[in-house]
This record gives sequence, structure tokens and C-alpha cells, in this order.
Amino acid sequence: MDVKLAVGVLTFFGVIIGATLQYFFTKHVESLKHAKELKSKAYADYLDAISEDASYNHEIGSRAQKRVYAKIADAKARICLYGSSEVITAYSEFLALGGVFNSQKQKDAFTKMFSHMRKDSGGSEILNLQEIEIILLGHPNDDT
Repeated sequence: MDVKLAVGVLTFFGVIIGATLQYFFTKHVESLKHAKELKSKAYADYLDAISEDASYNHEIGSRAQKRVYAKIADAKARICLYGSSEVITAYSEFLALGGVFNSQKQKDAFTKMFSHMRKDSGGSEILNLQEIEIILLGHPNDDT
């Protein structure tokens, strides 16, 4: 009878321990997934906002311009909050160069930042940054 009781008690505690471990592992995985979603959304929102700013000639001081600048500022803050150190470093290098695409050095800094954002969001690393530059900014010899 003592053996049956011991088996029952051990089984009970095994189930309790297993359920507890499963709960904490699931919670941890969901936390990581949520952090990745926040990070990816911040990156996508930033790219969306700068694309909107570049695509439209908003009147200086207009509501539309202020709205776009507010979106950019919000995304920047979230990038600083959730972004990886590689992304933040690449982003600060791009901004230190002026945050525009007037020179090849600025374009290189932007494509490097974009590549880090992509990798940080779960994509594979792109080794040929010129491919990103052509897709996002146009051919290097174009004025697009």
C-alpha cells in the first residue's frame, strides 16, 4: 500500500511540476514574441513614415507635415526603446550623416540600418547591401 501511495504522490507532484514549467516556458515564449512584434512594428512604422515624407511635398508647417513628423518621432522613440544595439548604432550613424540620401555614404548608412532592422525582425541577413539600395532608393546612378 505504501508503494501505491508513493507512486500516486510522485505522479501528482510530477504533474504539478510539469504544468508549472509549461506555464513559465509558454509565458517566456509569448513575451519574446510580443517584444519581436513591437520591434518589427516600430521598424515598419518608421520606414512607412519616412516613405510618406519623401513621397509627398507637404506644405511647411501644414497639418499633414506635422502628422508625418509626429509619426517619425514616435517610431524613432520606439526604435530606441525596442531596437537592438546594432540597429540603434546603425540608425545613429545614418542620422549623424544628416538622415537624408544626398550622398553615397548616407545611402550606405541607411541600407546598413535597414539590413540590421531586417535581421533583427527575424529575416535573414542580406550580404549585398547594394540590392537593398537599388530596391529602396533606386539605381545608384538614378536620381530617384
